[in-house]
Amino acid sequence: MEGSIILKYKICLFIYFVSVDCFASIEWVTKASQMQCGTALVDITAECQINQKNTMGNICKNYLMEITHSDAKKIFHLPYIPESQRRILEEQGYKFNDVVEPGDWAPSVMKCYDNENIVIGYKLGLTEEESVKGSLISYVDAPFFNLSGEFITGDKLSDLRKREIRDRYNNVNIDFIDNR
Repeated sequence: MEGSIILKYKICLFIYFVSVDCFASIEWVTKASQMQCGTALVDITAECQINQKNTMGNICKNYLMEITHSDAKKIFHLPYIPESQRRILEEQGYKFNDVVEPGDWAPSVMKCYDNENIVIGYKLGLTEEESVKGSLISYVDAPFFNLSGEFITGDKLSDLRKREIRDRYNNVNIDFIDNR
């Protein structure tokens, strides 16, 4: 009988510790990164938790970009892309869900050009992301925008894209999906 009580006690302890461990791993934690771009401060935030399918990575939700410039704040949801580009990607089967998982377009890096233009590069975690029409990789088709959030077009966009292709490094990391 005493052995039975000890066994029940051990089982209860095991269940308790497993449930506490599982409970702790499903908590949403805010991740953040900042970049100075001229006189503006760019904040990227998201709520993330450990991916239950692959604990080497996270899933994230509520990606926001806040640009504080000249005492004004502008807030944008990520991915911040033109509707035409969103439609191109959706026609290829990509979805933009509330919760971003590995394999979805996830914000990865951001960079400032000329103290007034921003580009955010995204990744899929797949090898063919460069060949995707409308790709969100910074040196392929990710949109550039100014500190007011207006998308850059025309010759200025071509010039910025060429510069990003040549210098795709020196980025600010915003890869909240990678848990390493």
